[in-house]
Amino acid sequence: MTAQHHLARSADEDPATEQIPRVRDAAPPVPRHAAPSEPSPALTSTAPAEGPPHLALLRGSRVVTVAGTVVALLALAHFGAAVYGIGKPEFEIPAAIRLGNELNVSTWFSSAMHLVNAGALALIAANSVRRERWKWVLLSLCCAVVAMDETAANHEQVGWIIHTTFGTSGFLTYAWIIPAVLLVAVVAALCAPMILRRPGGWLVAAGAALFLLGSVGLESAGGAVFEQTGDVQAFGYNVLAGAEETLEMAGLVVAMAGLLRMAGGCGLRLSGTFVDRS
Repeated sequence: MTAQHHLARSADEDPATEQIPRVRDAAPPVPRHAAPSEPSPALTSTAPAEGPPHLALLRGSRVVTVAGTVVALLALAHFGAAVYGIGKPEFEIPAAIRLGNELNVSTWFSSAMHLVNAGALALIAANSVRRERWKWVLLSLCCAVVAMDETAANHEQVGWIIHTTFGTSGFLTYAWIIPAVLLVAVVAALCAPMILRRPGGWLVAAGAALFLLGSVGLESAGGAVFEQTGDVQAFGYNVLAGAEETLEMAGLVVAMAGLLRMAGGCGLRLSGTFVDRS
């Protein structure tokens, strides 16, 4: 089944979703020498009970739509506040909605999207051939580490150490970019051919490119502006910071669309008897 057909089906029509019949109670043990008796119809019925299935699938298109809507609202709030503050020297964009700040709504949401992508990659890894599995696991771990870094901001500490040690400046003021680019190049060389062979692979590549354009390209430009002005509340800096975070989140949404399409033919099943004693 192709990923397109999989996404077009509802949860009840999808073969990866199995309705498991409810068993009201377990059958009593039959004595070894007792005469066989007619089984109760309630115990022999195999028709599924009324109500929703125990296992259900969530449409990837709805997840992507909701994520994209949240990104658009966050960007609108940031840029709207930046425009409102023009000509008001004392005005500052509220920290909760200011893109580029740590420990705010956008940081939490970016971390959540990284975790969703990490989970999709783990699901793909579980259903991949053995020779490629370690690469999918590597990608899943990378997304999980970046999700942690979004809230812990460890890259800022690494950048400060490199900046003070080697005296980086200009576009390398935020010096964490140097090791990040090297690591991304290594992972891309290992995994890009494998990703592009899959359905949705080009969406994943486009999402990664958008994310890197924001996190590396505009971040380096923002570092150069900050070195010259030293004012993180300036309108120009806020525009760069907002564009950077918006591109990062947009890239995560596009990559999520590709990964959910890629994982469309994957699934996990539960087996056994579910006894409903309610």
